[in-house]
Amino acid sequence: MTTPVLFLGLVANALAHASLLIMLPALGREIGWSDLQTGVLLSLSAFALMLVAPLWGRVCERRGRRPVLLVGLLAAALFPLGFALLVELWRGGAVSALWLFGAVLLLRLVQALMSGGVMPAAQAVLADLTSAERRAGGMGLMGAAFGLGTILGGALAWRIGGHDVVSAFLLVGAVAGVAWLLLAWRLVETAPARPSAGEQDVAPLPWRRLWPHLLITLLGLSIYSLLQQVTALRLQDLHGLTAGGSIARAGLLMMSTMAAMVLVQGLLVRRLRWSPAWLLRSGALLALGALTLTALTPDPRWLALGMALLGAGFGLLLPGNLAGLSLGAGPLAQARVAGVNVMVQGLGMALGPVSGAALHQLDPLAPYWAAVVLMTLVGLVVLRMCAPGGVAMAADGVVGEGAR
Repeated sequence: MTTPVLFLGLVANALAHASLLIMLPALGREIGWSDLQTGVLLSLSAFALMLVAPLWGRVCERRGRRPVLLVGLLAAALFPLGFALLVELWRGGAVSALWLFGAVLLLRLVQALMSGGVMPAAQAVLADLTSAERRAGGMGLMGAAFGLGTILGGALAWRIGGHDVVSAFLLVGAVAGVAWLLLAWRLVETAPARPSAGEQDVAPLPWRRLWPHLLITLLGLSIYSLLQQVTALRLQDLHGLTAGGSIARAGLLMMSTMAAMVLVQGLLVRRLRWSPAWLLRSGALLALGALTLTALTPDPRWLALGMALLGAGFGLLLPGNLAGLSLGAGPLAQARVAGVNVMVQGLGMALGPVSGAALHQLDPLAPYWAAVVLMTLVGLVVLRMCAPGGVAMAADGVVGEGAR
């Protein structure tokens, strides 16, 4: 029962995250915040989450996975409820827009500090429950949960958030609350027994085996967040769509990318049972081909195909990378290495939009060619890892050099 309730909790966590990202920019303008204020609010909370993730990873190794997950998902449930209450107070005239900004920023920072351990703990649980041969399938389940929650967040914003944002956030909080109750009831501790107190703090992480996987995380998330930033701008500048039309079309394109990722990670990866090496090779090749198509095509229909194929490529690449990272870390460092990986993910998500916006000013296709270059670097890293005597790789189900 642990895996299904964990999947539900991760979907609820992603739903809460995506709902805020989608609805807050427009809501901030309604309140009277500048776009910069809204951006600062989101960026500071993301930065806080990135900083505390490695610390939560250590807590997870000391105290177990269950308490870290329960604390983090409780924060994910309480924040939307608190946010809805604050917005309702503002609409009733009880507080000013400036006071509301300060209160929401404080609430968001507290949530980020509390929920920074969700992904490290979830990754550790899935590593605890899966053998080396099934590790990629377990990691694919985590990616599928995030993708499904993101899609549901977009659907919620489309159907409810546009005309009743308070009700939308109350619904998000209710869903996350139900998920938390199920986790509290059914989630069992999976952390392996420690041979001696404090050993996990003494033993260093095997960075020689881990750095290629962390580099793939950084490059992959930079590519994805870069495309999120520039897709609507490309549709508007190169294909003559209006601002509203470009936003709607870009939303559909990114949703197709995420849907392909969900299907591949949640179904195909678990059925194929390929080794991390095969997933990395095939995912990098497919993603590189897809990005080349998006950079070359002048037709929005081919762009849509390229974005869907990119999602499928990432659906193979990312779980393969997480599985290799997990196998390279060893059983007593799962949460610690997951915390570091979350920090690197946050860095990639921060670098991508800034780089994409700057490159778009030079040429609307420049960000896409930059993405091709970055994915080529990913491919070279994969080839280096998968070559005989590579740094660290779980090739064909066998852990590589020094990882046994």
